[in-house]
Amino acid sequence: MRSRKGRFLEATLGDPYSNLALEEVLFTGLRAPTLRVWANQRSVVIGRAQLARAETDLEYCRRESVPVVRRFTAGGAVYNGPGNLNWSFLVPRWRGRGEGSDPSRVFESFAAIVVDALEECHVESRYRPPNSIFDNCGKISGMAAYISKDAVLCHGTLLVDADLKEVEALTTPSAEELARRYPRSKAVSISNCGADPQEFAAKLACIFSTGVMTGTASMITTSVPP
Repeated sequence: MRSRKGRFLEATLGDPYSNLALEEVLFTGLRAPTLRVWANQRSVVIGRAQLARAETDLEYCRRESVPVVRRFTAGGAVYNGPGNLNWSFLVPRWRGRGEGSDPSRVFESFAAIVVDALEECHVESRYRPPNSIFDNCGKISGMAAYISKDAVLCHGTLLVDADLKEVEALTTPSAEELARRYPRSKAVSISNCGADPQEFAAKLACIFSTGVMTGTASMITTSVPP
């Protein structure tokens, strides 16, 4: 049986492409529950099946030298860069092959950890299905996930003190109508949560490690019936 001992990584590489590639490497080689908290360089990160021209202003990105990077998880376009923090939960599916998966349960379960950590940082927030976290002023976090037979990845953003005008300029989707095979982002009000990044990372790691020790962090990957 694989070890349930968890690990906490504060690993930021030198460019957005490498940072997103590391997410996939960690996932495919996963041996133990892992929490990664990291800050990415200025970029727009789009979901694996999105059409870039419909999800961000490519001319603005070219003019401002903002890379547009595709991740291997689904979901909508998000801002990465100054004032934003990224978090990633990677958990093996312990019992046999771990058949049965429910993305809504994955989002709800890991969002609860983030919400609890924010509460300990004196930030009131709430999970809003299917994959967002809001404070009293707007959306502060968007999530995406990938579920394989061996592991679950749930990762997301956290707007702390970003330039919200730039975030909107980079992530407001166009009104262009596309074929259904291209998932679309949704324009919503956004907000900075104002949490201290180091305090948030510490609280998140503490709550996650407690879940690993008690087994609750891995239960969501195994307890859903096929």
